[in-house]
Amino acid sequence: MPDQSLLFERATAYAESKGIELARQEVFGFGIDGTVWRTSRHSVIKVFEREKSYFDELECYRRLKIAAVESIAGFAVPELIDSDDQLNVIEIKIVRPPFLLDFGKVYLDQPPPYWNDTEIMGQWHSDLKENFGDRTGIVLSLLRALQNYGIYYIDPKPGNIMFGDESDRLSYP
Repeated sequence: MPDQSLLFERATAYAESKGIELARQEVFGFGIDGTVWRTSRHSVIKVFEREKSYFDELECYRRLKIAAVESIAGFAVPELIDSDDQLNVIEIKIVRPPFLLDFGKVYLDQPPPYWNDTEIMGQWHSDLKENFGDRTGIVLSLLRALQNYGIYYIDPKPGNIMFGDESDRLSYP
């Protein structure tokens, strides 16, 4: 788990540098890669623990922004507003479900080295089916569409990919 006080300091420094405020000091979201806070301009900032995850996610949002992508396969993609390479912070617009978030675990321009390993990929597909049930095909279509941008998204899970009615269908830990 990342050091929240250090990440909060970086979030605050970023907000001050952009003339915005953190809407609340409470965390809006968090994970292995970093922590997310809302801002005063209908955006969120994500502060990354690891530099590689920051640069990978930033590159994904840049590619999608350059291509003027607002949604992929019917899933909203947050628009990149700004970033800071020194603080490892990305600022993106808030989106509503259905949406796709969190590009911290991707491979760019080529698939992961295990892509053709039938055992590993069999487990990956099994996990996907467990997480998304009868919507697995929709998620696979979304992931294939990302590959058109050179993005191999390897972390498809509820929370990162939301349909909007999950409270009726799924329970989260």
